[in-house]
Amino acid sequence: MGAGHRTVGADQAAGASHPRSAATKRAWIAMHAAVGAAILFVACSSGSDDTASEPVPPATSEESVDTSVPDATSTTGVPASSDSIEADDPAVSPAISFASDVQPILEDNCASCHTADGPGTAHLAMETAGDVDGFDAEYIDAVIDVGYMPPWPAADGDVAFHDDRRLDPADIATVAAWVADGSPLDVDPTTPIEPTRTTRTVIDRDIVLQAEPYKGDTTDPDDYRCQIYDPGLTEQSWVQGYGIEADVAEVVHHALLFRASADARESAEASDAADPAVGWSCTGLAGIGGRGAVNQILSWAPGQDPTQLPADTGIEMQPGDFFVMQIHYHYEPVFADLAPDLSTLVVDMADQAAIDAAGGALDPIDLRIYLGPAEIPCSTEEVGPLCDRDASVTELQSRSGTLGAFAADGLNAACGTTPADYAHMTTGIASSTCTLPTQTGRIVSIWGHQHELGKSVKMTLNPGTPGERVLLDIPNWDFDWQLDYRPIEDIVLVPGDRVQIDCVWDRSRMDEDAEPRYVLWAEGTDDEMCYFQIVTRPA
Repeated sequence: MGAGHRTVGADQAAGASHPRSAATKRAWIAMHAAVGAAILFVACSSGSDDTASEPVPPATSEESVDTSVPDATSTTGVPASSDSIEADDPAVSPAISFASDVQPILEDNCASCHTADGPGTAHLAMETAGDVDGFDAEYIDAVIDVGYMPPWPAADGDVAFHDDRRLDPADIATVAAWVADGSPLDVDPTTPIEPTRTTRTVIDRDIVLQAEPYKGDTTDPDDYRCQIYDPGLTEQSWVQGYGIEADVAEVVHHALLFRASADARESAEASDAADPAVGWSCTGLAGIGGRGAVNQILSWAPGQDPTQLPADTGIEMQPGDFFVMQIHYHYEPVFADLAPDLSTLVVDMADQAAIDAAGGALDPIDLRIYLGPAEIPCSTEEVGPLCDRDASVTELQSRSGTLGAFAADGLNAACGTTPADYAHMTTGIASSTCTLPTQTGRIVSIWGHQHELGKSVKMTLNPGTPGERVLLDIPNWDFDWQLDYRPIEDIVLVPGDRVQIDCVWDRSRMDEDAEPRYVLWAEGTDDEMCYFQIVTRPA
């Protein structure tokens, strides 16, 4: 029980957030027309309300949070609403053709996600020209005008990344002008919209492993379930790509993937046998004790594409090695009738030509995690017994065991802070900062993570020195779009390098029916994190 089996099927909508209704689309457009780009962006962001402009707490630099409401012009220089485009503006053609002007933009930037089995199809299908006229055209204009689509939360900064999905300002203006003109079609509505390039990372599906069906219940709203995914390796192999395809996306909060050596198999099977349900409960990590190496190789969260490693790098696997995947399921009463989850692991194995080209062995990768405290006091407007930190720690321990208190207090100790450093953060906005030594090597990718109260994340290399560089800045956190960012240039971490991580949270994003409480660092959906990863290869 619990061992994954091989199966081959169509790509699933990995990383897709929950489908938006037509009523939600209309609400977005109404906000777009009434209050401008900033408020619409927040409305799109997992239902959060981010319009307040509280002062930034002292622990976080002003650059890491943008709480201002922009004026009528967006940062790209494109008008914030199609209504503001002047008919006599020489930069805008008076007659925009869907066929020659708009359709190529959609096919080049949107269609790979919004056609066939792409993750955006559940929200808005773009199979034909008729799918994108009328009201849907206004919707498309709104979300691209404010930068919510195509999804790219990272801000411009010191590091440029591969596969930047943002539209060119001229393309945004073209779509806006077409919509302002009534979104006329000069093609048959049945004309297919076909992707001319992919904006998603696609890996070879050499091994496809599906777990045993699993369904938890609302008595355990934050359920951490591990299962064995066995690739059945009989010879030395190298993993070059891997991805997690969430099945029941409504309840899959995040997943961690571990490579386990053959020596750990007995321990994993014992954990499986000891739990009467599918797989085994594994709060924290893989939940495997005893012999054998178990190393985390992947963190997955909504919006994240598969990982494709550089051609001459990989993860070495020996005969009998296997994977363990921990999935964090978050069950609420509304999800009680959903089907069991069948999330899938897809693995791209290096072919012999790639191994030979690398001299017989691929460069290994090193995934390193950087954690900062999450201490989020109740605001002065909130009252309740769990607003006391000690009471909240006790409640957290009842849900997650001693790990909850250990993580909160241990991260403060590692970062040289105490709960008293956060006690003044009672405006509803809280923040933390921590500076940590880095691993060495050439950066392959960078990833930041928070939960649903997240407002912004930022990682800075060697802060306060002449070589200071912002590695990643996400000023408007969106839980639905947690992307890997791969620097274009070579950035090499050397001994003595340090990174500063900054996280900001906004309590207004909390469920309005939730009991007021002091929020701490923990794995639960209603808890919070300040979490970063850097993947490197040998320099």
